[in-house]
Amino acid sequence: MRPYSYVNRGYYYILTVIDVLSKYAWAVPLKSKGGSEVAATIAGIIRESKRCPKNLQTDQGKEFYNTNVQRLMRKHNINHYSTYSVLKASIVERFNRTLKNNMWKMFAQRKLQDNSAVHTSRIMQEWFAQHPQIEVLEWPPKFPDLNLIENVWAEIVNSWNPAHERTKAALIEHAKDAWENLRHPSIVRHLRNDSLPVSVLEDYRGKSISGAFYEHELHRARYPDVYLVEKVLRRRGDKVYVKWLGFDGSHNSWIHKDNAV
Repeated sequence: MRPYSYVNRGYYYILTVIDVLSKYAWAVPLKSKGGSEVAATIAGIIRESKRCPKNLQTDQGKEFYNTNVQRLMRKHNINHYSTYSVLKASIVERFNRTLKNNMWKMFAQRKLQDNSAVHTSRIMQEWFAQHPQIEVLEWPPKFPDLNLIENVWAEIVNSWNPAHERTKAALIEHAKDAWENLRHPSIVRHLRNDSLPVSVLEDYRGKSISGAFYEHELHRARYPDVYLVEKVLRRRGDKVYVKWLGFDGSHNSWIHKDNAV
């Protein structure tokens, strides 16, 4: 929301949080992604909602992995983790997409950039009317003078109960419909008893690679002894100091210039 901060009281970001079990969601405006502000916001959600998670999944951003947030995690004994892969937290990402899509519709409809009133707009009310499986709960704003986007059109809980499909085809079709209608958590409920095998990997130095990987994420290298150079950093005589494509700086090394094609 950085381009609209000048009409949104200086707020640059929106922190979204969702309870995977109940589907309650929060969206709180932030003026920065500093550790102290993010930690204070998470603490405020815990305090005001009177609920505290046992597990919290976030991305690997510095706004979450910093002294202030980690101190809060230890204080409440919260298991904070990331997946260490390109995959996102699908439930909250789907919520984010719905939030942004409807905000942008609102902007286009009324040419309005102050999104403090989005959750009460006609287009949002119509959207909820078309999706009865989403229940909107009343939740007053924190401050009487600010109608903050943190209301997320108030708190949201998914009260839809999926039918039990008897065939694989029916399950797939149901999963597609669920995804399109903001019901992605139903896929998790259907597959919660399935145990998919994962692999833990080591790099060429024998060091463990963070995270675990499903089979479809792994591909056998066609030329395992060929590495791609991203950039030549320095030159010294007949040697070059290179950064390898796909590796961080700790893997930079000197090689003979004839070995670089």
